[in-house]
Amino acid sequence: MNFSDKQVLIVEDQRPFLLLLRGLLHSMGASDVVTKSSAEKALSLCKKQKFDIVVCDLHLGVDKKNGFELIEELRIKRLIKPTTVFILISADSARPVVLGSIERRPDDYLIKPFSQVQLKTRITRAWQKRQFLGAVLQEVANENINNAIDLCEDLIGTPSPYKGTCEQLLVELYLRLEQYDKALDVLSPYLEGKPIIWAKVALAKTYLASEKYDKAIGIAEDIIKRNRFNAEAHDVLAKANDAKNQGEIAISAIKQAIKLSPFSLPRHFSACSIARNHNDYILASTSSLAIWDLSKRTVHQNSLHWCGFIRSLLDVAEYTDDKRTRNRYQQEALLALQRGKFDENILRIDEDFDVSIFGSIINARVNAIDGKMLDAKKNLAQSQAAIDEKYTTPPIAFIPDSLKVMYDLGEYEDALQLQDIIKQQNLEFDSNSNFLLHSETTKAQQNLTNYQQFNREGIQLYQQGQYEKAKDSFALAQGFSPVNTGVALNLLQCLLQILSKNQKPDPDLFKQCRRLYKLIDDMPLKAQHEEKYSTLRNDLDTFMGTT
Repeated sequence: MNFSDKQVLIVEDQRPFLLLLRGLLHSMGASDVVTKSSAEKALSLCKKQKFDIVVCDLHLGVDKKNGFELIEELRIKRLIKPTTVFILISADSARPVVLGSIERRPDDYLIKPFSQVQLKTRITRAWQKRQFLGAVLQEVANENINNAIDLCEDLIGTPSPYKGTCEQLLVELYLRLEQYDKALDVLSPYLEGKPIIWAKVALAKTYLASEKYDKAIGIAEDIIKRNRFNAEAHDVLAKANDAKNQGEIAISAIKQAIKLSPFSLPRHFSACSIARNHNDYILASTSSLAIWDLSKRTVHQNSLHWCGFIRSLLDVAEYTDDKRTRNRYQQEALLALQRGKFDENILRIDEDFDVSIFGSIINARVNAIDGKMLDAKKNLAQSQAAIDEKYTTPPIAFIPDSLKVMYDLGEYEDALQLQDIIKQQNLEFDSNSNFLLHSETTKAQQNLTNYQQFNREGIQLYQQGQYEKAKDSFALAQGFSPVNTGVALNLLQCLLQILSKNQKPDPDLFKQCRRLYKLIDDMPLKAQHEEKYSTLRNDLDTFMGTT
């Protein structure tokens, strides 16, 4: 391999080793060698210049973007060429670190110390492979998957030492297109004979994707028997058993996968999903924290992940029967919220994010968990008023938890408005937020249907002057939404009509009016509700004797 015409980037925060690496590359013949001391500086440079070879240390300083976070961002943002060779180096040989690095698929991973011969051999081997696959990789980068498949099939028919690599890539492309039978056709020669680990893992993933769960489990278990440190096999075992509703096995498997390789965001998202499917909210909260910690310096950074972590703590509090556990996790959520006010990562990720507004939403949820529905309603109303005042449209990070509390309180009109915003703007959420949105919407559907039915009936009856029947319908609607402002105003209006026609005061009606007064008065109201309440207030004061 000729290094003289290659542009090389070295990323290393330790100057002595950086100089050593530069010397090694120069002695191999490389003349165009650039060095950077951090991933952030490397990213800035790669926006202006494309390199043929990147040699990067894994650890690049405390609280700094590391080597495998750098490779991920460079590839996702297309700041390096499809043929660029990326070599990750590290003095850390701990299994979780090595597996976490390999899962980002550098072209090679070298443990310090290493010789010039080792470095040159690894770079040369990776370069030759990248060049052989160059056309396929370019089509993949351009999202021309069918073209990439055609080229890959041609390469498989070409005599080369890269047949296995081509087949592995071809299977991944077929899986992206959900063409599972074609993926199995490529893998069928590996069913018999000496087991090849990548093929076995690909086979297990293909069976999993095609919902052949027993076959996926069988292959995964076979892989684990041969190599108990294969995290991907544990992933398959977890997902397949989750699909079969074998919760205990699924949770055990995903915990083992995390133990082996804890630096994978997709793995922690899977853990959250599996945990919630089987009511292990403590595992979901642990993985939600990991998602926030792993994402905040990466291309996947998102304020939704921080919100999801706090939400996960409240999930534990909401779904436990133990009062101490509930109090503990509520306090942890509120403490995390308080720390968020001083967390620079949140503002760096989303400068428009308002921790105080989010805090009001979370306090509303804490109130709802404690059964303090009026306090929850007040906090939610304050948060939504603040959102309306500060933003043109609700920020995506506030929507999941706002929607959750709206459904808890039975504020269905507000919830449906948020659902409309999600659809109209085609908003994209992380899988944790999607889980909440879907589960809460599904859970509230029957109550929403009943509420709408009885509220609609009440309105029709009221318009017909049948106030007693309307009152009964509004009361039924309120049973499905105890603190809903709209139906409370409807019921109050109906009660005042009945009181105005009664010759004798009815103590029960007065009692109901006082309850509704307490629910509505001193509560932040939307404009249409405020207008209606103002209209009713004079009559209410007259009957309540407060004038």
